[in-house]
Amino acid sequence: MKSLLAAVLVFEAVVVALAIPVAVLANGRGTGAAVALAVLAILLVLGAGLVRRPGGVALGWALQVLVCLSGVLVPAMAVLGMVFLGVWVVALVYGAKGDRLAARSAARGRSATGGVGSVTPGPAPDASGAHCADG
Repeated sequence: MKSLLAAVLVFEAVVVALAIPVAVLANGRGTGAAVALAVLAILLVLGAGLVRRPGGVALGWALQVLVCLSGVLVPAMAVLGMVFLGVWVVALVYGAKGDRLAARSAARGRSATGGVGSVTPGPAPDASGAHCADG
């Protein structure tokens, strides 16, 4: 789940960085808007690195709010912020579901093999008893 959340934050950082020229040139907001969006993009990248640590998901939520609020500088960012907020929620829900399924599958593998782990068979032997290279 956490790597999925990190990916969402990195993609958000790219979108926010691409909004910097829009804020300066199209909306005429000036360097203040460019600096604010650049800081937000940097925070998103840092948040992607911190999402695996305790409190990282809460930081991600705070960054989602900031991305939505960046719509004050570039109105299209309000819409994109809401889209990314939806992607964040989907990543949380389905990432947690995937983690639960993986844990259940790992637990089944340990119980079936006596706690040693799963055994993967090697390549099948051919007619002469030698192992085939193509498996």
